[in-house]
Amino acid sequence: YINEWLLDMLTDYDISVFKKEKPPGDFTFDTMQEIKSLCKIPLNKKFAEEFDNIPLAFKKTAEKENIQNYDETLSQILINESYPKLIELKKYFNRPRPKDIAKKMNIDLPNHELKSMNTPSYPSGHSAQGILIGLFLSDKYPQSRGAFLQTAKNISDSRNIARAHYKSDSDLGKKIGASMYNHIKKK
Repeated sequence: YINEWLLDMLTDYDISVFKKEKPPGDFTFDTMQEIKSLCKIPLNKKFAEEFDNIPLAFKKTAEKENIQNYDETLSQILINESYPKLIELKKYFNRPRPKDIAKKMNIDLPNHELKSMNTPSYPSGHSAQGILIGLFLSDKYPQSRGAFLQTAKNISDSRNIARAHYKSDSDLGKKIGASMYNHIKKK
């Protein structure tokens, strides 16, 4: 079953409300505190890599849950549909990644460089897409709701564990993912 009904469902999604949720300034006390918080999180490269590929993370969850009719296309369609809105917000804020600001602040912040870290930091697209997909899969496979929501949380958390995102990036990403889900569900 191809989820063609999802195509263009976010075309009319209004991101303007999120443009008002500015991140802390690059060299502010709040940003420094966020970087110091990231330093306290143990760097776990295996966990970061396991949850970097969103569709694969959800596919593995479906396999662990023994879901026979799992629809792999759903995750990729939702990623493709949400990407233009997320990248627009990322470009709007143009927040540097934590590693870049930490370096300029002379803070040692070891990170795990992921291929997915080539866009601005705010908001976290992985957090948004993880929540969006996790909520959809929870509706489609309600018997595995807890497992899919845990995978969404792990995807979001993995971005902080890799030091790819500030906590504020992930927090806004989660809000956007839930908002996108509600937007599509209303249609």
